Amino acid sequence: MLIDEKEVINMPYFVENFRYAETHNRKADEPDKSFCEIHEEVRDDFAKKGIYYPGDFGFALDEYLSVDAKIALTSDNWLVRMLAIMDRRIGKRTLEKVKPEIANLPEWLRYFYYLRLQSENMDVLEDDV
Repeated sequence: MLIDEKEVINMPYFVENFRYAETHNRKADEPDKSFCEIHEEVRDDFAKKGIYYPGDFGFALDEYLSVDAKIALTSDNWLVRMLAIMDRRIGKRTLEKVKPEIANLPEWLRYFYYLRLQSENMDVLEDDV
């Protein structure tokens, strides 16, 4: 996904192949863990970098539409959080409450928070994003 000519999220179809290859490589190094545990870790590592399989967005959208927007802001799925932060139902007071948490998010997600705060003409400190 390009925003202001900057790639923020990448969702190529072939990313699933890379995730499985990485899982198999890690499985050889960590035989005590199950394949599913390692695959979850790999998927999380890719998500931190903003690299998703297109189907991941569909699952995130389903989850987002099934919960309240304020609840979505605390989701473990960062795509769900991205959708929530861009939702107009999230007001300035709620945005103020989540500002301290922004620093703990992946860079690509902080970018969306920054865009939303900027659109609301809210102060954004360098420490916030």
